[in-house]
Amino acid sequence: MLAAATALGGSASAETVQSFHTSLDPASVRESVRYLVENYRVSEQEALRRLELQADGGKLDELLRRDRGAEYGGMGLDQDRGQLVVAMTRPAAAEPYLRAMPTRSAVRTQQVQHSLQQLTAVKERVAAKVGAGPDAVYLPSVSESENRVVLWERDWVARAKAAVATETNTAQRATAEESGMVVPRVLKNPNALATPNVDLGFCHPLYCTNYGPMRGGLRLDMKRDDGTWGGCTSGFNLRSTGGGFPGKGWVLTAGHCMRTKTNNTPTQHNGNDVLQQQHGIEKSSYPYDYAALPYVNDAASTKWLEGQTGRNRVLKYCRNGGMDSNGDTPCGAQATSVDEYITGARKLAEIKAGYVVCASGTASSKVNYPDSVDSGAGAGYLVGTRCGRVLSTDVGINTDLCARPGDSGGPLFSQADHAALGILVGNQQSRSGPCQAGELNNYAPIETITTDLSERIASQGSTFAVITTPNG
Repeated sequence: MLAAATALGGSASAETVQSFHTSLDPASVRESVRYLVENYRVSEQEALRRLELQADGGKLDELLRRDRGAEYGGMGLDQDRGQLVVAMTRPAAAEPYLRAMPTRSAVRTQQVQHSLQQLTAVKERVAAKVGAGPDAVYLPSVSESENRVVLWERDWVARAKAAVATETNTAQRATAEESGMVVPRVLKNPNALATPNVDLGFCHPLYCTNYGPMRGGLRLDMKRDDGTWGGCTSGFNLRSTGGGFPGKGWVLTAGHCMRTKTNNTPTQHNGNDVLQQQHGIEKSSYPYDYAALPYVNDAASTKWLEGQTGRNRVLKYCRNGGMDSNGDTPCGAQATSVDEYITGARKLAEIKAGYVVCASGTASSKVNYPDSVDSGAGAGYLVGTRCGRVLSTDVGINTDLCARPGDSGGPLFSQADHAALGILVGNQQSRSGPCQAGELNNYAPIETITTDLSERIASQGSTFAVITTPNG
């Protein structure tokens, strides 16, 4: 609850700012508290204070952008010292706002040369010059930690633009040069023999049939064109409004999960057809790596979403200890299903380095889950939720969380404000099996996804957003 009336409704005076502190229910952030206790060796009380500082930082960021935009340079959370670091071209301009924090010593200022307004204007000018967008080679971003703009080159996009025509021409030449000895044919897909409808008596990330609505953190099984099956993870429930898809429900996951698939087999959960064919509205080049998938028919839509309440859920199924004992990514009670209710979505610029975040995924191995599709995670990596922190942001969100093949598309969320942040695209190491030290993975921001979705021709003028209310 709010401790006092906030200053978010109007500009603050130069002298005083009303309190904007939020007190958190310890039970609602239990997993994030555990992460801080185990990794920074602090008490539960201190861990809760840091999470409240994180929540207050979001409001402080909003106030400084609004009232001190010409001087505000961004912020981050220093978990080593338990302090919020606020960058200002003129630090004194932030003082009325910092005095409104519960403890002034919990925040320190850092003088920088450029404001976020200046950096954002530079980013937008550069973006216009390079034609930044889903198909662009170059994407600029503001680096708050460096107080500069970084122009990122997506070299794989540059290679792909040249490789598509080259590969087609090569295939055509190879066929022609063999004097009729090569005949193109279509490979038929074998029927899968997976065991459907496993029921553990509760909603498990791999087996949640008949236990409430679709939610983030459930397994999605996709049939490949060679007849084999692969797994990804549901991110968030989406709702489109207006345009060609008014009031339609969708499931968000990673776009690369559908890449190059041409068969018409529905996407499944626990052996049940849930989502339409393989494809929806999608892109698959980071950070534009997403797929908004519609339900396979009205009956599936009613069963998995419209006939249910609590449509804004993400499944928490915590993993720490046992075969997957990675001290960097603890959660809460082991192998227990609990729902996290998402009530908002954060823009990329609002996500700061040092913030504590959690993610759910369904990567698995047949060794550990013989009744499920093997996603290629490697033996010993267990499905579920892990918590960690944001290391940095650029065009995406970079965290120290652990992930394996099959976690793609899974939700990244903050317990401090119950906000959707992004979906998993991939990581920076080629690893298999249980988590190790030094994990690094990358999430596509929700803001990037919903903005691009709403601008796509395929979206027919509809606007897309994460469902953030129980009946949304």
